[in-house]
Amino acid sequence: MALDVRLIASEERKAWERSVGVPFLHPAADDPADDEQHWDQAPLDRTWAAVDGDRFVGNAAVFPRHVNLPGPAGGPCPVVPMAAITAVGVHPTHRRRGLLRRLMQAMLEDAVRRGEGVAGLQASEAAIYGRFGFGVATFAAARRIDPRRGAFLRPAPATQVRMLEPEEAEKVLPELFARTIAGTPGQVDRTDGAWRYDVFQDLPAWRRGRSANFYAASDEGYVQYRSERTPDGARLHVRDVCATSPDAEAGLWRFLLDIDLVGEIVAHHRPVVEPLAFRLADPRALETTGVEDFLWLRVLDPAAMLSRRSYRAAGRLVLDVAAADAPLLDPDPAVGRWVLDAGPDGATCRAATASEPADLRFG
Repeated sequence: MALDVRLIASEERKAWERSVGVPFLHPAADDPADDEQHWDQAPLDRTWAAVDGDRFVGNAAVFPRHVNLPGPAGGPCPVVPMAAITAVGVHPTHRRRGLLRRLMQAMLEDAVRRGEGVAGLQASEAAIYGRFGFGVATFAAARRIDPRRGAFLRPAPATQVRMLEPEEAEKVLPELFARTIAGTPGQVDRTDGAWRYDVFQDLPAWRRGRSANFYAASDEGYVQYRSERTPDGARLHVRDVCATSPDAEAGLWRFLLDIDLVGEIVAHHRPVVEPLAFRLADPRALETTGVEDFLWLRVLDPAAMLSRRSYRAAGRLVLDVAAADAPLLDPDPAVGRWVLDAGPDGATCRAATASEPADLRFG
């Protein structure tokens, strides 16, 4: 029987969840609350399966999100709709049969029909997605610090921080997060479903020997962390440090560094240039334990992506986007010659005429 790639039906949700567990090497969850985490974010009409007869042998889905483009200095970033690709995998029994390509093609064609300017993902393997037109857009760093070496060069601004119960956090954090990311290019928004699943649905199976989530907030930001017992004292695993200003962020870090009984703080998905390092009396106390690619993007609508972002200087470029040897989309809306007229006061991008030669050519 021929292999097929198609959207799934409502009654196939559990089979799809089991299918996702095969390439990612984890079984489907037994907790009903965990079962709903995907369906809280991705609708059925954006959830695909590769099918061999009556068996799922591959899977992929899209979460509808928005991503920030570079914006004006001191102002909010413009945003564009993004197809956030997730749960992409093919079973080891069906590799090298073109199923991954067909799944990617189905998602990207759907994103183009919906008018999404870009597709994005976080790659489980960095060598996979370049051949599908994706490139690295942002990087993230992992940090570690012994709080006993966390003295600041100058005192942190006075910050009143309060602990939040989960019910309070559900009301406070989304609004603070939206304010803090408004000026940060490359940031992706969080839908209601993302907040429920990624932040507030604190299932014991997800803790990996760590505590439930702690939430603490000031008027200008918040932190989210877990604790883990170690022979040298507690280790804090910090998921979010979000603040609307550098001083507010410094105050939140001071709060974390001053928590008693803590021997180590680790923070994930931090900026490559870490503001905390410039606050410390001993900058070497903050160790970088890794830097990795984070957000990968594929442009689907060059005119929207180039005209909505901000530019520091005025200029004009004609950009020639060449078709791939084996195009994933036919036609590919990104392929063609584009004229970008841009400057601090705004930008336009349109299709070029035959008489306008290219300044830059690329894939």
